[in-house]
Amino acid sequence: MLSTKGGDKAVERQMQMFEIEMMQQVFTSMTNSCLTKCIPSNYNDGDLTKGEAICLDRCAAKFMQAYMQATKTLSTMASPDSKAVTGS
Repeated sequence: MLSTKGGDKAVERQMQMFEIEMMQQVFTSMTNSCLTKCIPSNYNDGDLTKGEAICLDRCAAKFMQAYMQATKTLSTMASPDSKAVTGS
């Protein structure tokens, strides 16, 4: 029984690490996407302009909203009692 608990803890730890890696990927993707969209490559000021700050805020909010919706949809599809997977 002890090995089962150890195995469960190892699986739980792997899942935690996977979730951390996924969130890092989402954050990196969001950062790259929003910076490319909102910050011109020829900026002259060290501070964000009001327009750049608003653009980044909206971009990050939309990105996270889309990510949460996709995660929710995939989670629903992956559940064993989901009819979306079987189509019935």
